[in-house]
Amino acid sequence: MRHTCAVFVLAFGSCLAAEEILLREGWTFESAAKAGVSGRVIATADYQPSGWRRVRVPSTVLAALVDAGVYPDPFYGLNLKKIPGYRDGRWLVMPAGSPFRSSWWYRVQFDLPGSFRGRNITLHLDGINYQANVWLNGRLIADAQKVRGMFRRFQFPVTGIVRPLANVLAVEVIAPGQGPDKQYDTKQIEATTGWDDHNPQPPDLNMGIWRDVRARATGPLSLHHPYVTTKLSLPAMDQAELTVITEVRNETDQEIHGEVRGEIESIRFAQPVTLKPGEKRWITFTPATHPQLRLKSPRVWWPYGMGSQELYRLRLNARSGIDDSDWAETGFGIREAATFTDEEGWRAYRINGRRVLIRGGAWMTSDMLLRLDGRRTEALVRYAAHAGLNMLRSEGFSIRETDEFYDTCDRMGVMVTQQIFGRSIPDEKLAIDCIEDTLLRIRNHPSLVHFLGHDETYPTPALDQAYRDLISKHQLNRTYQPHSGAFDVGERRQTGGTRTGTRELWTYATPAHYYLKKEDGAWGFAQSGGIGGVVSPYESMRRMMPKEDLWPPFTESWSFHTVIQGGQYFDEMVKALNRRYGPSKGIEEFCRKSQALNYESARGMFEAYGRNKYSATGITTWKYDAAWPASPTWQYVDWHLIAGGAYYGAKKACEPLHIQYSYDDRSVWVVNSHSSSFAGLRAAARVLDFDLKERFSRIVSIDVAADGKSRAFVVDWPTDMTRTFYVFLELTDTAGKLISTNRYWLSTAPDTPGTPTGRDQVFRANHKSLADFTALERLGKTTVAVSAEFQRHGVETAGNIRVRNTGKALAFLVNLGVLKGAGGEEASPAYWDDNYFSLLPGEERTLSVRLPAAELAGQTPVLRTEWWNQ
Repeated sequence: MRHTCAVFVLAFGSCLAAEEILLREGWTFESAAKAGVSGRVIATADYQPSGWRRVRVPSTVLAALVDAGVYPDPFYGLNLKKIPGYRDGRWLVMPAGSPFRSSWWYRVQFDLPGSFRGRNITLHLDGINYQANVWLNGRLIADAQKVRGMFRRFQFPVTGIVRPLANVLAVEVIAPGQGPDKQYDTKQIEATTGWDDHNPQPPDLNMGIWRDVRARATGPLSLHHPYVTTKLSLPAMDQAELTVITEVRNETDQEIHGEVRGEIESIRFAQPVTLKPGEKRWITFTPATHPQLRLKSPRVWWPYGMGSQELYRLRLNARSGIDDSDWAETGFGIREAATFTDEEGWRAYRINGRRVLIRGGAWMTSDMLLRLDGRRTEALVRYAAHAGLNMLRSEGFSIRETDEFYDTCDRMGVMVTQQIFGRSIPDEKLAIDCIEDTLLRIRNHPSLVHFLGHDETYPTPALDQAYRDLISKHQLNRTYQPHSGAFDVGERRQTGGTRTGTRELWTYATPAHYYLKKEDGAWGFAQSGGIGGVVSPYESMRRMMPKEDLWPPFTESWSFHTVIQGGQYFDEMVKALNRRYGPSKGIEEFCRKSQALNYESARGMFEAYGRNKYSATGITTWKYDAAWPASPTWQYVDWHLIAGGAYYGAKKACEPLHIQYSYDDRSVWVVNSHSSSFAGLRAAARVLDFDLKERFSRIVSIDVAADGKSRAFVVDWPTDMTRTFYVFLELTDTAGKLISTNRYWLSTAPDTPGTPTGRDQVFRANHKSLADFTALERLGKTTVAVSAEFQRHGVETAGNIRVRNTGKALAFLVNLGVLKGAGGEEASPAYWDDNYFSLLPGEERTLSVRLPAAELAGQTPVLRTEWWNQ
């Protein structure tokens, strides 16, 4: 079968500058152990594959086998364990006998467009894991010593090898993990992805063609790595100086005289170039040589919530004589991103001259089998922006993130810190090659603001210097620190001004923890603090495993769907849940109570950072998302793209103008993230006992400075307060319009930290006391009336929801969802302006939701309404 997917691009002139075909369809694949013949034979039209399966590229081997029905869904139940080659725990070497220890062949037959005739043709492999022998039309064009490293892009000249019709490309992929099978005292030994303890290791170690394969035709000159550096005048932001850089290559054996032209909207610029045979050269357009690159009144890129996400487009055209030879283009943004260490030695951030408190999470590659579709990326980044989470830390054990990820962060205004590697690897030259290619690929993105070296360790001196040199050489204009964060905060100046989490924070943290503790509380910058185990909503839990495996915690299947240490890792979280809310009788009750636990902890953590800014400079909590269905793990949005209590607690805390309660001293604060100040606001608090009788109230007028915080008052309650009670806060503007509302359930039994003990698999938090919310089990039943109107708006469906408590008790933690028709699954992603909220008797709220219309699968949207005491 021949297949050609062509993308034609016309740049500037009337002649075709460059043409590209993406080779995605028509591939087949097979194990080399079964194929039994060489690439010299496989890469010919005469070879007739027998029994080979179809695959769409990009795809890893395991993902393709799952798509072909060879293995059942590995994300369900214990199916993954049944796949040959699977191992429990963390492992780096392919076990003997694994079907993935053998190499695997990918093969495609394709034609070239007629317009490729007489042009210089190159073959591009944008991502191979881990090594490959590449054959085209019976000829080896690159062997596995050359094509090596997951995070490199490869380009091969094939002008004299390709034909107009019936070309055959065969790629023999060799998996990582081919070394000695022994215990390694490290988490990474090769330039490939890894999953640490976040989820199981896929049995194929993600081997395969994981990014696009392309054929490209150009004239004698080709363009590579277009880049725009920007220098924004501060604080006025009334001018920006642009510098344009690109590499030009002579693809011929003759000297070429040509010209490179560029355009950025209405700006035009050009430069002559002469290249010797086969020469490569970087050329630069600067404001000194091209004054038109000084922009007046530039449109500035801001993180979400600080301003708009303005983007520009650079287009370049290489000409040889009167003909267009090649094109290149890239997006970019104009902004100044700076990080620095403050007087206490903590990493801090400025964007366009303004301080910004970082509140975000650690980003995991969105799918364990690297099925990296735009739907998941779009949803996860949009969820972050919608919650006010302004940074994602791209974690070093997963992939160096894709262009789609960065493009989405650019559009949505979510900043990125990119970690370079998990650990130092023995082949340092390969590591450097991978990182250089990555830096050239991602450097245009305005969302990229900072680099971390390695995870919880230092790179070797040689790697550390290489990373610094590459950032300087390629003019990335971003800051770098060698180590993700110190476990001992006293070492923060050496690691680069950040700390990592602690075992306590990775298992369970109370909402008071970040107020009451200092070294691992809301102080300085935490790369991976957290609240411990986050439980997925029941809707996601029931999709992960058979019903009989859902209770009690932790069955084998449930334990498997946590972290690689197993469910016992989160014993502290389960114990705290039982003590705070009472033991659960089944999985649905467990999930319901867990959403309350996660909500209060996530809200408390992010609010503590808000109140303590800028003694607290930021947190990227461990973690944000998950690469497969897991619960409890650390995600705020789960693999099914459903956001639970932790997410909505974080969203509440990160409101741009927000009223909040402090767990350490009972103070009420207004925290402002806007660049403008507010005067004459009204901050109000009511304290209600368990029976909703008012026991305290206060209202004050309050002002708050730009990006500031103001202490309003201290709330109080009588000594005979019920053991469980409520604090309701409201913030209104001068016209009485509600700006922020916040409702806490509190206890006269305080959260008091103890001294943690234990290590490895055994851990004890030893809390001196924990809040007691067991009275909520006796909360009186109430009724809730809802009405919903849904309308289609282009590719989205929007819902307007009215919710009213029609009973006589508090409607506690009302949770809304949109179903795919009556009785259908919950549609996700769904972007609610609020969720997991409480209503007093007779109280009514109006909420909105937006979701991709395609997620409804053609069904009529139906509202699902649940609350604690229904």
